[in-house]
Amino acid sequence: MINILLSVRRPFSEKILSGEKKWELRKNAPRLNKGDSVTLWLYESGQYGTRGIIGKCRLVVTAGLRPYPPKGILEWTMKQACVTEEHLRNYLPCYVWGIQDPVRISTVPLSDIGMTRPPQSWQYLTDEQADILERRESE
Repeated sequence: MINILLSVRRPFSEKILSGEKKWELRKNAPRLNKGDSVTLWLYESGQYGTRGIIGKCRLVVTAGLRPYPPKGILEWTMKQACVTEEHLRNYLPCYVWGIQDPVRISTVPLSDIGMTRPPQSWQYLTDEQADILERRESE
């Protein structure tokens, strides 16, 4: 099992947890082997965010998106990622991370998993950090 802490700003964090946002856009992607099971832990960042780990979801696929995608791909990505065309075009090239099965948890401060600051985009978590989060989810 691979666990990743993902920094996400509002309103995107809420859109992920509601199931509306099915693709997350990132400049890079984790190196995965076929069959790897990946849990994304959502850290809500930003001025108006909770500034804590508020949920999790499964990463089911990653794919690269080139600077000039065909129109149908562009529109589909905008819908799945809950972004405007301008936002998406300004962010290309990038990766789309397909996400499923969001679960909200009671907010966990980073200090509870031994961290002092969130990742700028994302980072791997240790098994011990993930165990702490799993235990919190079941409380």
